[in-house]
Amino acid sequence: MISIKLRKVFKKDWDFILKLRNFEEFKKNFYNQEIILKNEHYDYLKKQKNNPNFINWIICYGEKDVGYVRILDCDVSIIIDKKYQNKGIATKALIIIENEAKKIGIKKLVGRIMVHNKSSKKIFTENNYELKMWWYEKKIE
Repeated sequence: MISIKLRKVFKKDWDFILKLRNFEEFKKNFYNQEIILKNEHYDYLKKQKNNPNFINWIICYGEKDVGYVRILDCDVSIIIDKKYQNKGIATKALIIIENEAKKIGIKKLVGRIMVHNKSSKKIFTENNYELKMWWYEKKIE
């Protein structure tokens, strides 16, 4: 059985994270669905290095980097490379993330999920996360 583990993010990982984030199929699952430019992405990650409420890891499946996770103000976000989805990696990674969060004093994690994102909904409900609110919005241009 291949193990799932988290490892620290290094600058060499930033392009991998950007590729995952901008992948068309994943992009639709983010509130901001625009393409993120490399310089914007790098500036964001540089800025977050000094944010005590930002923690991020690369998800490893055996020796292969297959995903990314970050916690920002208790909001957890997980992205798994398309080739490695539906193998239980995100579900196992979430359990590891919860243990890491406990170690650093985080008392609650929140998964903010787009309504159409059934796979993320499944991951969080299988890990006993409770639906707490609905969010409605309307553009009034």
